[in-house]
Amino acid sequence: MDFVAIDFETTGYENGNANEPWQLGFAVVAGGEIVETGEWFFDVEGAGARIDGRETLGTLRSSFEIWSPKLSGRRLAAHNIACERTILARAAPMTRWGPWVDTMKLAKARYPRLPGYRLGELCEMFGCVPQLEGRTWHDGLYDAVACAMLACRLAL
Repeated sequence: MDFVAIDFETTGYENGNANEPWQLGFAVVAGGEIVETGEWFFDVEGAGARIDGRETLGTLRSSFEIWSPKLSGRRLAAHNIACERTILARAAPMTRWGPWVDTMKLAKARYPRLPGYRLGELCEMFGCVPQLEGRTWHDGLYDAVACAMLACRLAL
């Protein structure tokens, strides 16, 4: 079971603005184990800003050659893939991403009567909540690791 779990954090559609990614977290899984994690931050204004003291890569599209080698040509996993799939397609429309694994759809198919299917709820139910110091839900890295752990647990 080899794949890369990803999670984008975005600005949302506040005040009629476009939904722009500002963080991409990833967790590489090989042989059913997380072997690498990381994250990139993006400047939604494209001016090379700093986020929490970290340098950004510019915009997602302008930094394609930096982050895309980690994702392209690999199986990708995300929880409720619509956001991740849309952002990647918008950033690089000529790139074929995936195949995709949606952990929410996988959980619904395997366990159709659960009380909820949010990432945090499922991780708690299945005992796969990440322990990343200083991180919690709605952080791209944390959610990508949670998605990877959940995918591995659901595949058992």
